[in-house]
Amino acid sequence: MSQTIPSAVKTSGTRRGVFAPAVADNSKITVTEAAAGDNISCYLTAVNSTAEQASIQDRRWCSSQVFEIPGEKTKSLQLTYVFDLANPENDEARLALKEGSAGTIVRVLQKDEDDDTFEADDWYDAADILTGEQNIIEGEDNALDRIVQKQFIRSAWTEPSQLVAA
Repeated sequence: MSQTIPSAVKTSGTRRGVFAPAVADNSKITVTEAAAGDNISCYLTAVNSTAEQASIQDRRWCSSQVFEIPGEKTKSLQLTYVFDLANPENDEARLALKEGSAGTIVRVLQKDEDDDTFEADDWYDAADILTGEQNIIEGEDNALDRIVQKQFIRSAWTEPSQLVAA
């Protein structure tokens, strides 16, 4: 019996990150809304996204077994990005993500590496965030100046959706 291996899409170079201060509906983000946001993709060096779900113990008098039911969900997001204090045109992420800024983080998925525009039907997921404190990472040999910053998730992440025409 032969096994068919499904196709897969590489992640390297195929993601975009946009901080959009004004999105009307996260499930129907328009090309105009995505393009109007700050495209911080080339500043990002690490995106740490985690998801956890607690369990609630369900103990019954009639059983020696402890059962579980799904509990609260927690999603976290931390961004690490480069910055250049001397050149504001090369410092867009730090300037856009000032502590206390509210907006929507839009993660565009499976985008061709050489394509720097947004189009209807581009895949994305998104969540509303409030930016945390910007923390400059201590200098290291053979490394770039970077900031690490927690993003406080303020809405559910959308299921993968497609950008819509304006």
